[in-house]
Amino acid sequence: MAAAAAFTLFSCEDPVDVQTEDPAIQVTPEQIQASWEGNVTAVSVTANCIWNVSKTGADGSAIDWVKCDQTTGNGDAQLNIKVEKNPFGEARTATVTVFSGDVKAFIAVSQEANPDPSGDPGPTPKPQLLELSFDFTVSLPGWPTNKDQSWAELKNCDSGCATDNNGEEVATNSHRRAQVTYTLDGVDYDFTLADPNGATAHNIYLGTDGMYSGTLRFFGLPAIAGKKLVKVEMEQNASNKDPEKFTRNVGVAKWVFHKDVPVDQIQYVDGGEPQNQAVTVEGTVYTYELSGTAPNTVYWMNSPTNASKIKSLKLYYAEADGTEEPLGPEPADPTPDPGPDPGTDPGTGPDPVDPNAIELTFDFTGTPQEGWPTAKRSSDHNPGVGTPCTYMLNGVPYVFMPADCGGASASQVFWVPPTDEKPGYFAINAQYRYLGFPIVEGYKLVKVVCHNVALSSTAPKMGITSLISDKAAHPAEDAYVSGGALQTWDAAGNGTYTYELGGTAANTRYYLYGYAKGAIDILTLTYNPVN
Repeated sequence: MAAAAAFTLFSCEDPVDVQTEDPAIQVTPEQIQASWEGNVTAVSVTANCIWNVSKTGADGSAIDWVKCDQTTGNGDAQLNIKVEKNPFGEARTATVTVFSGDVKAFIAVSQEANPDPSGDPGPTPKPQLLELSFDFTVSLPGWPTNKDQSWAELKNCDSGCATDNNGEEVATNSHRRAQVTYTLDGVDYDFTLADPNGATAHNIYLGTDGMYSGTLRFFGLPAIAGKKLVKVEMEQNASNKDPEKFTRNVGVAKWVFHKDVPVDQIQYVDGGEPQNQAVTVEGTVYTYELSGTAPNTVYWMNSPTNASKIKSLKLYYAEADGTEEPLGPEPADPTPDPGPDPGTDPGTGPDPVDPNAIELTFDFTGTPQEGWPTAKRSSDHNPGVGTPCTYMLNGVPYVFMPADCGGASASQVFWVPPTDEKPGYFAINAQYRYLGFPIVEGYKLVKVVCHNVALSSTAPKMGITSLISDKAAHPAEDAYVSGGALQTWDAAGNGTYTYELGGTAANTRYYLYGYAKGAIDILTLTYNPVN
């Protein structure tokens, strides 16, 4: 047990095999004849590659009456195949496939019929699960205890990782990860701490009242050789946050994702989808019944909306039986400079500005015009829809739509009046907020130019979308207008940012979306006529 639990699938200390020739696999024998009582057969695998094992019945579906003691391997190995007792009065067949991509070797399995199938085989025994209970309210040597603590002294976790980036994004490192050890009943289990690529603070650490995992951080659960994670019971600790403003969701993710990946595109284990957790109630246990997991694989507790605080975890592992599919590689991160977003019309570049285009410049440095919100408010703001506000420009009314994400409990978009010390400006005062642009009859929006002002020390991230998302949900990729991908603005202000759009439609409202809050004082919109 100790040897199995301490085993990890990858290690920075082990060399990484590099495939230098075409994969080749052979198996001996290629046929197994089993009696109705069942037997075990040793099969020699000769290979020059990493391989996996699958088992299917005569109809091609996965089966469990043939067992393999390995579901994956590297190079030559002995594979022990067990055929269990046949309770039926008919012969049956199966195929064991050893494969690497499209290269496959097959072992044909046949088993004779049971001569006395009327006998009651008895109830199928429940699988024996390894049950591990971890308490995170205790002191654990070697674990980080605050978000500013360096990971440089922690253990590397897998090939290609960096334990610490000194608080800076490093484009060559996919993610920052480190392992910490929890000794339970004399056995060491490795948990993995992971920041998404692009994070500038670790923000995952052991506190006095539980394991703190910040927004979009990932807490990797131990991988155990030959066993797969099938159930998680998470006990969360209470927070003093306002439950009307603080939404805590926690799930079991397949991979670590880039911090700018929309939360609705994070992939979760079947049964591990995020559950909404009571913020102010202590000790509630949330259960995740998982399916489709693979052995020897790290899965990740993830908080996609707001930070979680894990008081304890109870993890259940089942024996691998050869029916599992390997998880596969992590999805590629977005490139640092993605260029024009595919938007609603993939492949469409920016529309050239028509000679008959109209250009409208809206100045928010002066006194707010009548009907505009001028401060945060908690009612009468139509979350998910917005409030129409008229801007009179050269005697013509243009209707803007300041809007909060669906389900927001307070309005955080408003025109800030000027003071003796500072001109006015329009504030997107919190993330997931929007400013809907005017619709001009017979014209389509093709260009947006924003001049920003300082709002906070956080660098604004702004894009152009075609719709408003739900609370704390980053818009899906196809919600962005082509050319309207997120841009990071200078937090100090006084920057000009241009979005050249393509694939837009006439008589349609588009939105300046704040993934990270920011403010503008001058906004210029260009509209092309539509014939």
